Amino acid sequence: MHPIHYEIPIDPYHKDLSNVSAYLDGFKFQTLTQIAPYKNNNIWTALSFYGYGKEPSDIYKPGFINDDAEIDKKLQWTSLSNDAIMSPISEIISKLPCQFERIRFMKLAAGKSLRKHNDNIDPDIENKKIIRLHIPIRTNDSVVFTIYENDEDEIGQELNLKTGHYYYIDVTKPHSVTNNSDIDRYHLVVDCFMDSQLSAIL
Repeated sequence: MHPIHYEIPIDPYHKDLSNVSAYLDGFKFQTLTQIAPYKNNNIWTALSFYGYGKEPSDIYKPGFINDDAEIDKKLQWTSLSNDAIMSPISEIISKLPCQFERIRFMKLAAGKSLRKHNDNIDPDIENKKIIRLHIPIRTNDSVVFTIYENDEDEIGQELNLKTGHYYYIDVTKPHSVTNNSDIDRYHLVVDCFMDSQLSAIL
């Protein structure tokens, strides 16, 4: 497995995804609260396509939110997956040779940035039991994903991820994202349980 990132050798999804993006524009995304200083703001938000609960707002997994919210312990498709306009998303994920944990849409607001961080809050990600994959749904040349070798690396490697392409990014490594455009960026973020089939393409 590559130590930081690479594009997965799966044929990209080349059909138009603008209807999906326009549909997502009409939703109230849920705030991702784990990483300071993004608590309680609308810079970085998410919706659930498959996860622990039937509602698109059910973005968390059991044991990973510090409040009294009830979280279903059963993985399931949310109501968002039943919308006909979301059929391209079903096509996209059908190409992945893995068993899914959560599948979420992650929105980075127009003109906003996520500073350098890693995703080690989830031990299943840290120990590689779960692998996090990214498929851009709406992006552009002004959205830059930067991967760093370590916390001391100040320069990093800048990536411009392409719509409909499949990427593995080792999110236990420091990374940052900047959306220098005037439109919200959407990624489909698929958490897959690691197995021999998935390992073979990473």
